[in-house]
Amino acid sequence: MDNKIAAALLASLMERVESEQTIGTMSSLERRALQLAIQALSSGADLTPASDTADPPIVEILPTLPDIELVLDAVERETPSDPGVLLCLDFGTAMSKAFASVTPNEHLDLELGAAAGSKGYTLPSSIFISDDGKAYFGFEAIDLSQDLVDSGRERLDSIKGWLSLRREGNLDSDACLLQPKLNPTAYKLTQGDMIRIYMAYLTDMAVTALGGYEVDGKAVGRYVKRRFARPCWPDVAQAQWADNLMRSMLAESQILADTFSGRWAGGIDIAELKAAVEQIKLLGKRPDYLIDVGIPEPVAVAAGVIADGVNLRDAFMVVDVGAGTTDFGLFVSTRMSDNEDDAPRIFQIPASIQGLLQAGDKVDGMLRTFIARKESVDTTDNSGRMILADLNRRIRGLKEVLFTTEKLEYALADGTVGHVTLDDFLADETVKRFGLAIDAGFKKALEAVDETWLRWLAMEGVRMHVVLTGGSSALPMMKTLGQGMIEVKGFRILREQVDPKPVWMDEVSGELTAVYPQLAVAIGGAAESMPETLTAPPVFAGAGGRSSYVAGRLQISGI
Repeated sequence: MDNKIAAALLASLMERVESEQTIGTMSSLERRALQLAIQALSSGADLTPASDTADPPIVEILPTLPDIELVLDAVERETPSDPGVLLCLDFGTAMSKAFASVTPNEHLDLELGAAAGSKGYTLPSSIFISDDGKAYFGFEAIDLSQDLVDSGRERLDSIKGWLSLRREGNLDSDACLLQPKLNPTAYKLTQGDMIRIYMAYLTDMAVTALGGYEVDGKAVGRYVKRRFARPCWPDVAQAQWADNLMRSMLAESQILADTFSGRWAGGIDIAELKAAVEQIKLLGKRPDYLIDVGIPEPVAVAAGVIADGVNLRDAFMVVDVGAGTTDFGLFVSTRMSDNEDDAPRIFQIPASIQGLLQAGDKVDGMLRTFIARKESVDTTDNSGRMILADLNRRIRGLKEVLFTTEKLEYALADGTVGHVTLDDFLADETVKRFGLAIDAGFKKALEAVDETWLRWLAMEGVRMHVVLTGGSSALPMMKTLGQGMIEVKGFRILREQVDPKPVWMDEVSGELTAVYPQLAVAIGGAAESMPETLTAPPVFAGAGGRSSYVAGRLQISGI
């Protein structure tokens, strides 16, 4: 930075101070100018860089965090506020959802969008930190980050990916600090900080929406028991690491939610949020009594839909397609008699619970690359990078238009206009390979089970019902998973896609029914009984071998 430019910036800063204006968080240029001035005053040297592109050495000056009075109501309690209410939080890669139930059979839909001042049941999993040092959440984050074409700034999206793409580590370490394009402030913010802060926002919207319901004549309180949905992480070590981290962060997020409740709209000073997070880390106690268990996403879907199986024995392959992961799980529903009132027992086949780190976000990236290649965007220069950054912010909306209308007309940041058809996009070799990877993930989930299960699935008259849910389940390459025959280890298995909605949803609003694929995990996760409480034996008893097995504490014969 030239010394004259630095002096001009400092003069502007001093003018604001002398006029007693509120400064707030300094811009990154002002901060660098101040650092340059401090170095020059202390050494007397001319610190002008030898070239225009080189940055001068800087002295790191960390700002003082403000004092925040935490709201500790959740910590001062020992038990949930409403024992009969169960909440499920689905912290999604692109959109987050929540649902609740009341024992024995009441369902509470939660319009998170409405609680956030917008509309709908879903909440964007996005944060935007502006140059004035404020953090904006959900819909506001999307709106305020749309006009950043020339700034080089980025919005925090796919926050959940910080958990899904790691197997271990400390998300609060220096290695996990946010880059300046995400965090323009002088405050050190880590991935762990931002997960806690976003989950606090999600938590507050969920319990605020929940407070609009009454149980036994009084409003539902903020401190209900809650489960959280999680992907099928690839290995046990990652699942244990991420599960423990989610549990602790969700408990801490309730304190943050209480502390900033009612203040999310219009943004919150990042200094206050960071100060609150640091204070919570020092607490000797968290409201751990609020956190129940983490539910694998296909297991949650199974809890919400499979209980409605009509045959004595039905097989269901659940495929939950989110933005960041595609999760698979094979389940079997059994009844003891033909009586429709006979409640079915649901068994999961543990070996089939598999996850694939490819889903809707992957399609976003492929569409972005497809458009950039079609328009010959040069990604090595500033103009090309600007175009890609702009596309990245808008790509989810563009993808939705393309897959809904089968054509897309777009305008790039440099004024270039163009169009693409769905057929053209699906014919791209990269997209074809993605479809093959999804097919392989489906097949891998079946290959993991014992051959006796496959033999039963291949029997004449048996159909494997495919349940497609999740925000990306409508993609064409996903729909093919529920069609036709699939051959696994020499067994030919007939697939049949079924309506994933549980029967009780026949009596709910059309709006809720329309968004069920996105809410399926949250709805199932709030069910009183979860399938993982009943574990099927590794060998299918009806296909040879032993005739009786113990699944957990339940004796099952001839399943």
